[in-house]
Amino acid sequence: MNLKYYRLWVIAFLLKFIGSAWDASYHFKYLFEEYSIPHIVNTLGFALGAYLLFQEWRRSHFMDRFSRNLITIGYVLFLIGIPLDFTYHIAYGIDLTTWSPTHFIYYIATDIMIFGVWRGYYMFTRDVKPTWKSMHTWFAMFLLECLMFPNMQQENGAISYDQYMQGKSIASEEILALISDPASQIFGGIPEWVYPIYSVLMVALLTVIMIRIFRDYNIPVMAAGLYILLRFVGKGIFAAVNYPTSYVPITLLLIPLCYLLFRKINWLAGLIGSLGYFLVLYGIHQSGWLITPPLVLWELVPVVLAGVFVPVISALVKPMPLVKKNRQPA
Repeated sequence: MNLKYYRLWVIAFLLKFIGSAWDASYHFKYLFEEYSIPHIVNTLGFALGAYLLFQEWRRSHFMDRFSRNLITIGYVLFLIGIPLDFTYHIAYGIDLTTWSPTHFIYYIATDIMIFGVWRGYYMFTRDVKPTWKSMHTWFAMFLLECLMFPNMQQENGAISYDQYMQGKSIASEEILALISDPASQIFGGIPEWVYPIYSVLMVALLTVIMIRIFRDYNIPVMAAGLYILLRFVGKGIFAAVNYPTSYVPITLLLIPLCYLLFRKINWLAGLIGSLGYFLVLYGIHQSGWLITPPLVLWELVPVVLAGVFVPVISALVKPMPLVKKNRQPA
């Protein structure tokens, strides 16, 4: 089976991953620039994907029509978002928030692209049982990264805010001159409680969906592990070149890990996963071992409710089709 086509998609999304992480760090140091290096890297990934998509439109070899059309919708939506985002930046000047409405156009568009490619890969390899050793882990990781990207505001912001308050900010003079309300501007004006609740909802939802589709508990764990690993690699590189770094959300791994340990999609796995995620994160925050986004203990309640909500709702939804039992592992 020739998987070169999908390996090229992995490279395309990896370039977008690198460009996006670099761009998040870049915006905590410099003002917006249309042709910054992070934007160029992101564009290279976008262009490689566009080329691969174009090849499928010319002559379909590796994708079904529905998957190809999904990716096309994602690309069109992303292109619509570009002039809107430029206009937003021009109107508001400094843009220290990943939660802006125009950025969410990018996120939704990229989610659709990744899902389309992932579905195409799943259909293309439908005679092989999905395992964590396949590219399913990579596509799951890319989707997780896209869902988690808004949190970069808080994760980068936590360290940048700490440096600013200690008079050790590495932001440019242009950025510092525009800071009048450090906490609000650096954290994007987003309430503190959004970070943990959003994280648990997105990770739990993606984990449960993957388990139901693939009947595999390892893929979500390995995808989360790969995501955390790449975040640490990026953090090390940014620190080495004196770029703003971010807190790496290591406790996210506890959510899919609990589903793996229980081998069931039930409220107890959701409860323990979300409880472990928050309590360990809160312990790290209180100890000062790492600089984390701001947290308050009362947030534990909605976080746990969010963690339990996902598997409970999942149980009410009609089960997805099982993969064929006669598939052989890759």
